[in-house]
Amino acid sequence: MKDPRWPASEEALAHARHFLTELKGHRVVVAPHPGVDGLAAAVLAIRALQAVGARVTARVPGKGEHAFSPVFQERLRAAPPDALVVLEMLAPWDDSRVPSAAPTLVVAPRAEAATAPGSMVLSARDLEPAVNCSLLTYALVSPQVVPGPLEWLAVLGTVAAQGVDAPIPFLKDALRRAGRTAVTESVALLNAARRSSRFAAPQALEVLLRAGSATDITRGNVPGVDTLHDCRLEVQREVLRCSKTPPRIASPVALLLFSSEAQVHPQVAVRWAQRLPEHLIIAANAGYLPGRVDFAVRSHVPMDLDALPPNTRGGSLSREEFLRFAARLGFKGLRDIDVERRGAFPG
Repeated sequence: MKDPRWPASEEALAHARHFLTELKGHRVVVAPHPGVDGLAAAVLAIRALQAVGARVTARVPGKGEHAFSPVFQERLRAAPPDALVVLEMLAPWDDSRVPSAAPTLVVAPRAEAATAPGSMVLSARDLEPAVNCSLLTYALVSPQVVPGPLEWLAVLGTVAAQGVDAPIPFLKDALRRAGRTAVTESVALLNAARRSSRFAAPQALEVLLRAGSATDITRGNVPGVDTLHDCRLEVQREVLRCSKTPPRIASPVALLLFSSEAQVHPQVAVRWAQRLPEHLIIAANAGYLPGRVDFAVRSHVPMDLDALPPNTRGGSLSREEFLRFAARLGFKGLRDIDVERRGAFPG
């Protein structure tokens, strides 16, 4: 039997809807996670805010940022909105440490409840089947918009977050209505936008705002799709290049060190996990963000390593922190030169 709270309790949805309806005539910024799920949720939120008469704009946090990053919050304070709607925080949100520039609604399936004055969190924590951000946002805004023409956005985000076989009760029929091939192809194009070195997530959001279906994207019926194709080609090229990196082995860990301004470390880790199925793979990218090493962790076998945070799939560390982290895993003797940013050159 379906949990009556799924995808959120009626009480929680009602409170969040009240937050939105109170924004008539107010200046509202929508700040999504740059992944497909977050961007699809952003379009749904924008349509609902427009329907209630808010003056809404979207701002996608920059490369390596999120909506509560100090730099992003500082940009908001330069021209503060009356309210902020944040979509798809990947980690639990600690609002005591990251105060917002304005009253804030956070739609975040895995977040804890809000405690800061003027803030609200709509969560689906611990519910089964798992709820992603665009699905939760679709449930939130459906009374304020005509839901049928926007269903494809919830489908798009759900497929991006959970795959075409996610155990969502209505997904199979909704995916058929949206067009399975068009949805999966659109997800690949839109994902490439944020992974590319140019970080074209804002352009991907513009494409979604212009499109009326996934087919509009795959057929190039709206401006901006050419940019997505360019991003996809670049990401494919960088994955191939960086996957040629020879691994360093400190059994049971295999470490791949390379430098790319594209976010390709997750794909490289997946490839090497297939090649070295008995190892835990750490694909470490010294070129994605200046002064930092961003890494992805993948493995086909369960491993209990004290040096890794529980259930980690990756992270971002300063170069000094990463060298200490690598040393704890058995990779002693790595130097600053090993984690220097090298632009387009192989690591």
